[in-house]
Amino acid sequence: MSLRCRVVARYGNEIDVMQPTGEILRANLRRKLDDVVCGDVVTVDPGRRIVQGRERRRNQLARRDGFNRLRTIAANIDRVWIVVAPRPEIPRLLIDRFLVGIHNLPAEAGVVVNKADLSRAGGGLLPAPDLSDYAQLSLPVLLVSARSGEGLEALRAAAAGGSNILVGPSGVGKSSLIQALLPGERLRVGDVGQSGEGRHTTTTARWYATGDDAAWIDSPGVRDFTPEIDSVDQLVRGFPDLAEQASDCRFRNCTHRAEPGCAVREAVDRGLLPSARLDAWRELLAGLVPVAHGGG
Repeated sequence: MSLRCRVVARYGNEIDVMQPTGEILRANLRRKLDDVVCGDVVTVDPGRRIVQGRERRRNQLARRDGFNRLRTIAANIDRVWIVVAPRPEIPRLLIDRFLVGIHNLPAEAGVVVNKADLSRAGGGLLPAPDLSDYAQLSLPVLLVSARSGEGLEALRAAAAGGSNILVGPSGVGKSSLIQALLPGERLRVGDVGQSGEGRHTTTTARWYATGDDAAWIDSPGVRDFTPEIDSVDQLVRGFPDLAEQASDCRFRNCTHRAEPGCAVREAVDRGLLPSARLDAWRELLAGLVPVAHGGG
């Protein structure tokens, strides 16, 4: 007999899987199934506790590690929430990089500004972070507090009916948010230090079912994220706001760097497109080799 199970977490050659009953079972991976990650659907022999196979994924979120090895974070994702904190500052370039990866999964994207433990500085409220650079993307931006509960119902509603992964830097409160959303769980949550930065606690991605056809995936924090893309077309998919302006460029393959008749640079000059978004485009474009030059 075999069971169809959801992978909850991976620990080396072992994984925790959620059985159809909702109970968690620890199972062993065969070497040929070494690529199993959180969110995968697998078949398991419950008696021998051995994974027999993995179903085809709808998508997967991956990143390059410090040794330039591709690491899959999680699979079968409906929405990716980029979690940031207002202090020390909003990592805008990291948001841009994540958005390219998310749009190419494809999956829905959103930004969560978690102000837990950071809502007051020197006795006064911190100003709301300016994320107007992303206004043209119709990107949901939610201000929440895992500590006070502010905004949690809006986040819960926005996440209904699908698998949701929280990504972002270490210490922004991803685990704290899931703990606040699912008080019945017992997550390992770090305290916030004197600098206002939280301490890293999550070491492996983990799946938490909510009981309402939705799920949360907690993921380890990252200092940087480089989307796994290998073509200009994939990069364009990650910048729909630039792509909209680029339809008026003189050259179809315009790189928006120095070509004449570039509608994207003109939109930036006219204040119709944030210059930071063009800067992010150029940085990611430089990583694609070779790059076609417009007008050539």
